[in-house]
Amino acid sequence: MKSSTPTTSPAVPSRIRLPPAPVRPHPTAVPVAATSTGAVASACCALVPWASAPAVLGSAIVTGLAVLGGWALDRLLGALVTARRRRSRFLASLDEIDEAVARLRAARSRELADWYPTADRLGASDSVRRPIRALVLGVGRASSGLVLEGRPEDDLRPGDPAVARLARLRDEAATLDEAPLCVPLSSTVRVVGPPVVAEAVASGLRRQLRAAGAAPAEAAGAIDCVLVGTAAAAEPRPVDTILVIDPDGEATVTLKDGRRCRQSLRVAFVSLRDDDPCGV
Repeated sequence: MKSSTPTTSPAVPSRIRLPPAPVRPHPTAVPVAATSTGAVASACCALVPWASAPAVLGSAIVTGLAVLGGWALDRLLGALVTARRRRSRFLASLDEIDEAVARLRAARSRELADWYPTADRLGASDSVRRPIRALVLGVGRASSGLVLEGRPEDDLRPGDPAVARLARLRDEAATLDEAPLCVPLSSTVRVVGPPVVAEAVASGLRRQLRAAGAAPAEAAGAIDCVLVGTAAAAEPRPVDTILVIDPDGEATVTLKDGRRCRQSLRVAFVSLRDDDPCGV
């Protein structure tokens, strides 16, 4: 089941740009000039009267090999150092994004909880000054609306640990663990569960409807109960949403907007003296 709360927010950014994958260092050019210079310098030794031709040739060859060997070593060490530096910067950027995702998820959860409070928080925040926009069944896992832009994993090796880390980051950014799960105010809801527990949940839902402007009779008609362990007086009427409460207090939405689903959530238990008892 998806939350009917909005996935965008004017206060919390909804997009984060991922850093590009570290690029492998390009090979450096062969030091032709350096090799040639060494060879020419060695050849000039031929002008020295006491230098024999084989000695000059050997010196030129040794000089060329030394320059090439130095270049190869410099290329290898330089590539390793550059690759490690780029990798460190990439991982440091992922650390920053990890922290940013955690901050944005927490901010989004606080914002949604303030705009869509459960029944036990109706008077505990600024929501008391805001119109009730939806009927909050409870809180649970839902979409956050946060998006990580870019795909650096496409440029990484399949076995790179950063690939799994990026997948985890995307999953965390895309979801909220404590998001309000809502249905329209016009919905009819049935709460199924043991006495007292189901009544307390239904009382909270009716309280939300009354806070939205519904008359007590209208709120009572929109929310009804089927108490487990008691004899039913009549066949339950069709409803849009069914919320099942286990004896241990665990809640599951099994029908939402007329469609079957199975969504776990945490509900609010509210006991109101002016509520009518649940029908059985």
